[in-house]
Amino acid sequence: MGFGSKRWECKDCGRRHHTDRKQCVECGYSVLTPVDDRERVDRFSTVVLALLPAILSILTMGLLAWVLFFS
Repeated sequence: MGFGSKRWECKDCGRRHHTDRKQCVECGYSVLTPVDDRERVDRFSTVVLALLPAILSILTMGLLAWVLFFS
């Protein structure tokens, strides 16, 4: 079980890889640096927080429709 980044970025061409190899697939450059995944988590949390009101309103309307239909 390895700790650390699972994504690597080539210092020569800038391509990002999901690999355990320490060599770039595209250009063959052997120096890769770990990619910081905080930007991906920040983007994901922003999308989830933006969609949360819409999801809650749809669920609320569905619940109200269910209650009004069956009562």
